[in-house]
Amino acid sequence: MSLSLSDLPNPVNENSPKWYIDSRQLAWQKFLESPWPSRKDEDWRFANLKKLSYENVRDSEEKGNFDYNKYVSNSISLNNGTDRLVFNNDKLLFQSNVNDELLNKGLIFKPLSQALVEDADLLKTYFMKEDPKLGSEKLFNLHKARQKEGYFIYVPEGLVLENPLEVFHWVSGEDAVIFPYTLIVTGAGSSITVAEYSASSDDEFGLTCGVTDLIAEKNSQLTYVRTQNLSEKAHSFHISNVSAHSNSDIKNFSLNLGCDWLRQESISRLLGDEAHSEMISVNVPENNQEFDMRTMQLHEHANTTSNLLYKNALYDKSKTTFAGMIKVEEGAHFTDAYQTCRNLLMSDECEANSLPGLEIKADQVKCSHGSTSNPVAEEELFYLMSRGIEEAVSRQLVTFGFVKDAVDRLNNPQLEEVVLGKLERRFKKIGLR
Repeated sequence: MSLSLSDLPNPVNENSPKWYIDSRQLAWQKFLESPWPSRKDEDWRFANLKKLSYENVRDSEEKGNFDYNKYVSNSISLNNGTDRLVFNNDKLLFQSNVNDELLNKGLIFKPLSQALVEDADLLKTYFMKEDPKLGSEKLFNLHKARQKEGYFIYVPEGLVLENPLEVFHWVSGEDAVIFPYTLIVTGAGSSITVAEYSASSDDEFGLTCGVTDLIAEKNSQLTYVRTQNLSEKAHSFHISNVSAHSNSDIKNFSLNLGCDWLRQESISRLLGDEAHSEMISVNVPENNQEFDMRTMQLHEHANTTSNLLYKNALYDKSKTTFAGMIKVEEGAHFTDAYQTCRNLLMSDECEANSLPGLEIKADQVKCSHGSTSNPVAEEELFYLMSRGIEEAVSRQLVTFGFVKDAVDRLNNPQLEEVVLGKLERRFKKIGLR
């Protein structure tokens, strides 16, 4: 395994605070000193380690022939009134004007490079405080050292945003690598929904190495939806950290369609009474795509709940790996945690690996996990085909129904429409092959 990136680049904003520059330099040193994952690492069981060789990648650059108007106009998935940020190759492309009333109430929605200058003290309180827990210290430190851009959302106490915020990350150029960072903090009693999209502007190899930190203070609500539809030649590595405090509710949803190889690690920490976390993911690999997903529901306080649902619909020679752990720490009594991974096998050559697990150190808990892998039921196909629906269309309908209940958990018609639209286009594309 190797990586061709060498010298540590300067941050985008040369006025960045010293603590940020120091953190980058320390992370770079840790990256250089730490080993790459190996077959002996349990957290990388069933992983294709050959995919971690990046001998030709380069830091992304502003693409000279990038069609600004085309991609800004294509960076709308919700209504036109939604506030947006649009990035291309870790560079801000477009920033909408946030409502003055919301800004006066203390809402922060801005690129990371801007927040590092204007909100440095507040940002320092939350910036990348979580260490990786699922085996990716090497790649986490690579991200922390080289990330140049991202965005910061802070919702002050008591503020409820009715409309979702949108963020787009475009990747352009062969062998380009980007390091997007997301930090969303909801103050006490506040509420927000954020939709984030990752996409490629061309069908070329690229690498996305991202980190997301979601922090919900007491009595707040946070819904985060991330859709990934990069080039099917691309690779993606992403760590998602959730911190749920007392009586908060965090919903973390991901949709994965693109990429040749994807590694997604999601950790949810339950830190206070009545904290609740939902982890939902829908994944539809085809051809030779490989999706590697690792999760941890970490209950560190009594009277907390978590619920995980992962749905994978596999086509052709694709492969998925799911390894999920529910961990209940000492004193975290009355924990209520569920974990479900379901795989729908759409061919005889696809492969689904599931490794659910429990580690319980407290009393009076209710924890369960389960995993299933099944082909399309012949009775369902027969029922549809007997009513004049062609087999290919019948399979699309069955698969669509299989993933839809996971999307329904968003409980947001706007977001559900966006996600279902992407899935519908995916199934139609597969059915036309």
